[in-house]
Amino acid sequence: MSAAPQPPAIAPFSILAVEDSPADARLLKESLREAIDRGELVLKTVRSIGDAEEELRRNPHDCALLDLGLPDGQGLANVERLRSLAPQLAVIVLTGLDCESSAIRALQLGAQEYVVKGQYEGERLLKVVRHALERSRQVRELEERSARQFEQASHDPVTGLINRKLFEERARQHLATAQARRFAICFLDLDRFKAVNDRHGHAVGDALLLRIAQILRESVRDSDTLARIGGDEFAILLSSIGELARAREVAERIVERIRAIESIEGRAVSVGCSVGIALYPEHGETLEELLHHSDAAMYRAKGSGGGVLSLPDEFGAADAELSGQFGADVAKAVAEGGFEIHFQPWLHYGTGDVAGIEALLRWRRPEGLLLPAEFLPMLERGGRMPELGLELARMAARDWRGWRDAGLAPGLLALNLSGAELQAPQQAERLVAVLAEEGIRPDQVQLEVDAAVMGTSDGRLAVPAERFREAGFAIVLEGFLPGNGDLHALASPAVAGVKLDRRLLRAAAREGRNSTPHRFLLGLLAAASALQLQVFLTGIESGEELEGFAGLDFRYVQGFWPCPPLASQALADYLRGGAGRRRPAAETSVA
Repeated sequence: MSAAPQPPAIAPFSILAVEDSPADARLLKESLREAIDRGELVLKTVRSIGDAEEELRRNPHDCALLDLGLPDGQGLANVERLRSLAPQLAVIVLTGLDCESSAIRALQLGAQEYVVKGQYEGERLLKVVRHALERSRQVRELEERSARQFEQASHDPVTGLINRKLFEERARQHLATAQARRFAICFLDLDRFKAVNDRHGHAVGDALLLRIAQILRESVRDSDTLARIGGDEFAILLSSIGELARAREVAERIVERIRAIESIEGRAVSVGCSVGIALYPEHGETLEELLHHSDAAMYRAKGSGGGVLSLPDEFGAADAELSGQFGADVAKAVAEGGFEIHFQPWLHYGTGDVAGIEALLRWRRPEGLLLPAEFLPMLERGGRMPELGLELARMAARDWRGWRDAGLAPGLLALNLSGAELQAPQQAERLVAVLAEEGIRPDQVQLEVDAAVMGTSDGRLAVPAERFREAGFAIVLEGFLPGNGDLHALASPAVAGVKLDRRLLRAAAREGRNSTPHRFLLGLLAAASALQLQVFLTGIESGEELEGFAGLDFRYVQGFWPCPPLASQALADYLRGGAGRRRPAAETSVA
């Protein structure tokens, strides 16, 4: 008859005793004799902290019985030396009656237990060791669980990059220590990523994201910070960048490498990316300003076909150095038609009818078609926006009148108004006169103003805005984000509507209920409803994205879906109902 199977043997745990007194060392060994004899533990004794460190480098141990008074180490420093060398080591401090307070402080440094010399006997000491080992195990599990939770809460599970929340925390830390050192924030958005997911499935999409994360890691330094902040969006903080040209070189290299991707896991893919860059301190002195400008530059780069777009490096130069050549360039552009107007409609959500057309400025230069983020700040700094704004209004009004006279029902004409134009003397009256020359009344025009310009609770811009309202114009605020625009601005009698920024909508959806973006969005919608303001949903890129926002209280839709910015003739074809025209549909109109 075969013998019954025996339970597996339990490996003995190893104790390192660090005790310089031979008598105390013998007492320890005798107290643990029975456990040693039955194979429950193995005891190793050394006489100095240096010997203990050498032993730990050679052999792992589960527990240390540590004297605080050793020839080469005294007090709490002994605990710190062992813990730094072996963080998972369970430490039991051996102390005299007159040193009990030091032992308690040792527990605060990570020791698991303490024992008063001369007051231990075998079973009691063994029980203390077992408790210390169990407590050490629990602490390790808690630390590992906390590390996993932090990883899950702060890192993207697909790429392993940090997420938006941790990126912003690190960016704020960098900003706090940046002083006068330049750094850049790059906002990157993939082009045609959704098509890869739709055609090949999410597994291939995830593999593509991993490849892009690898490209990003290979393109920056260890001192830089990378993050995946959304489904197809990434952010980069380039530390100590020196000049904008260097940031552009990094971004352009990334764009080239991403465009060069031809296949993922044997599947043919075609992707690109758009990058917007903002430089500290030239383009913003707060994180909100830098994120806003880099994000806006990225969206405008996407609108012009992808690639890299940034605010120009000349912003950091003195105004005197800019005024001469730049002023001549502006005057030449006005005289020779260098400035162009593109147009983007906004539609009624319920019916799909065109409700209005927004005029968007472009500047055609030898290096290409520049978008407003690349030159408007210089125009404002140079004091040229009031005059140029009137000329651009004349150009947009002329096209709008042509569509109206052709029976194309363009709805309202929307003009973007800068802070400089708001505050310029007699600007409202001059704008009325310019539009009248083209046969357009103020009540046919909507003025759009960035919330950061109007968003002051001290009423500084209330009087200039009121002049435009008295002239018959309606004002719509755009660009509302936490930290960018005070909700007090909505209460101005001059304000008739508000545009919900796509970045705010995506941040609220991504970060969930009770997050700062979600609370800000709810506050913004509640204020708009209470004040009976018209609400616009902007930046929409697909019908599926629009459906995801169907529960919000809005009336109008604008974005690359249903219609991107178009030149004048292309917009006329759109108004005629040309091929490919998209109409947002809803079962019931949402007011």
